[in-house]
Amino acid sequence: MARYPHPALLLWLVLALPAFADERPPPPPAAVDHALERGVAWVLEEQRPQGDFGDVGETALAVLALQHAGLDPTHEGADARRLARALAWLDREAPGRRGAVGPKAGTYELALLLLVGRTRAEGADRAWLQRIADELVARQASNGQWWYDGKGAPDISAGDNSNTQFAVLALGLARAQGLDVPDRTFARTRSWWLYGQGDDGGFGYGSGGARRSASAASMTAAGIACLALIDAALGDQGSQSALRARAARDKATTWLGGVFSVTRNHGPTVDRRKEKQRNAGRGWLHYYLWSIERAMVLADQDRLAGQDWYALGAHRLLDTQARDGSWRQEAPLYATCFALLFLSRAADPPRAFTPASAAKRAPTKTPVTGEPVPDAADPAPAKEPAPPGEPTTWLTEELAPGVLADRLRPLGAGALLPLVAALDARDKGVRRRAWEALTALLPDDRTRGADRHPLARGRLGLWLRLHHPDLVLSAGRYVEP
Repeated sequence: MARYPHPALLLWLVLALPAFADERPPPPPAAVDHALERGVAWVLEEQRPQGDFGDVGETALAVLALQHAGLDPTHEGADARRLARALAWLDREAPGRRGAVGPKAGTYELALLLLVGRTRAEGADRAWLQRIADELVARQASNGQWWYDGKGAPDISAGDNSNTQFAVLALGLARAQGLDVPDRTFARTRSWWLYGQGDDGGFGYGSGGARRSASAASMTAAGIACLALIDAALGDQGSQSALRARAARDKATTWLGGVFSVTRNHGPTVDRRKEKQRNAGRGWLHYYLWSIERAMVLADQDRLAGQDWYALGAHRLLDTQARDGSWRQEAPLYATCFALLFLSRAADPPRAFTPASAAKRAPTKTPVTGEPVPDAADPAPAKEPAPPGEPTTWLTEELAPGVLADRLRPLGAGALLPLVAALDARDKGVRRRAWEALTALLPDDRTRGADRHPLARGRLGLWLRLHHPDLVLSAGRYVEP
């Protein structure tokens, strides 16, 4: 006769399984790197002969994903050359390159161009990015939102929260780069988010008012990200508006945590005829996951409703990646790019899209050089310093790893970028010593895999270029303050 578990034991197992699942650690870095490599290869296969991936917005999104995955257009190799070709296509076709941007350019397109241009804000590129930022500022609707294009601006009375999300992220980065973005632009959109919040704490797609849109997970994540970024942009943490915004953000986070899932973008289906396409409410899942990543990074939260949102999302993406390297639920190019952006969170330091706070803080002294530490909230990419004179020479000497690290420490974080570049050196001994020095100086999660393939090295180099001014020495390790 078959023996069955006691009903109480079955109930305990059913209740306990989700808790066990929630505690899964993040996938091993090697597994994430492998998924990124496959996704990058698929995206590059979608590139057209002229260098584009479709229209300007699609090409900018693909370039952004490839950059975050670790590709560098200045490096050697076929993949880097293809990325450089995509950037050249954008240089030819992007609006505003040879004059005014114009109202026909899409808000998504302009925002993505600003995000892509984060490492190119100099010279003629800087003037072009300022024109894009000016156009986004000019087309803000009277209620603080943004719409798909600038037709009718500034007479547009309302927009939608998705366009608003992209515009705020882009303008926040523009200010971080030193471009001119008025405070009133951020203040106006903060007022909108405070007004548009639902009674349940979430945000919907539409403009509120008498027919306020029902709350959706992706739009609520967008609201959290925008409120966090605006708070840093205005630097008025003690004001009544800032306190209200923080309360709204906390309320939204509570609602989002209650519906959080990595398999479904919680929210209403817009059109019954699109039910099959949206897959029973799971439509735009990868855009939603990217929105979660942006919200949690900008709000500086490692967990959502007690769950490790990155570990859960990363496992889901690794489990659902197609054999050809893509992700498929929305349009595959969009899904794959958003998946790459989520997975490459390690290449996107916290506050990477957050402007420097206007609040002045007393400088502290770095234990590396004794000089004042740069404002840790300022993520503006610094110019890559000239390689120090000694490290490249030391790498050719047979020095023990500890001796090399001890020599490098007094030089400060500027010595790290030459070490990353040395990982591509022809001399095997130079590569080995550079790797040993990096692993001795940097946190483990920043160096894993960088000795094995160029994507991991690219992500490490991106992280250092964005944040090396903020790295300080603590207990023998370079860390973020």
